Amino acid sequence: MRLFYAIEFDEKTKDVLAEKQKALREKAVKGNFSLRDNLHLTLRFMGEVPQSDLPVLTGIQDAVSKRHGPFSLEFAEIGTFERGNSCIVWVGIKRNSELFELQQDLEREIAKSGFQPETRPYKPHITLAREFVPDGDLDKIIREMGLLNHKFDVKSISLMESTRINGKLTYLCTYRTDISKEK
Repeated sequence: MRLFYAIEFDEKTKDVLAEKQKALREKAVKGNFSLRDNLHLTLRFMGEVPQSDLPVLTGIQDAVSKRHGPFSLEFAEIGTFERGNSCIVWVGIKRNSELFELQQDLEREIAKSGFQPETRPYKPHITLAREFVPDGDLDKIIREMGLLNHKFDVKSISLMESTRINGKLTYLCTYRTDISKEK
C-alpha cells in the first residue's frame, strides 16, 4: 500500500482551490492538475508499506490525535518547485504553530515505531499542478492569480492510500481520526 498522513479539506476549501486551478489551467501549455477530490495537505508521506503495518500506523494516528485539538489554517502564497522545463505549482500555508506541533508529534511517533525518519524539513503546501508549462511568464501568471483569502478548520487527520482506479490517481481515506484534545 502506498500511504501518507494528511489533512483532508471541506467542500468549500476544495472549491477555492479548484477555482485557482481553473485560472491556472487557462494559462497552461500543459499540466497535470490534481483532481478536486485529491486535494489535501500532506503531513507525512510513508511510501510503500505492507498491509501488515496498518495496525501500527493507525495506532500512531490514534495516539497523536488525542494530544492535539482542532485549529484553523490559512492559505498563503502560490509558489513553484522547478522541475527542468516544467514545474509543480502549489499553494502554501501561513505559518501555524499548531500545524507544526501536530506534524512533529506525528514524525516522532513514526520514528519511535521503527519507520525511517523523514530527513527533509516540513514545507506544508497543496499541489495544484505537476508538469506545469506556462503559456507566458510564470511569475506574471502567479501574480495575476492573486492571493487565496481563505481559512479552514482542521478537525481530523487521515491515513490516505494512493492508488489507481480506472487509470486515475485516486487518494482514498483508509483511516480518519478526530483531533480531540480539550483546550
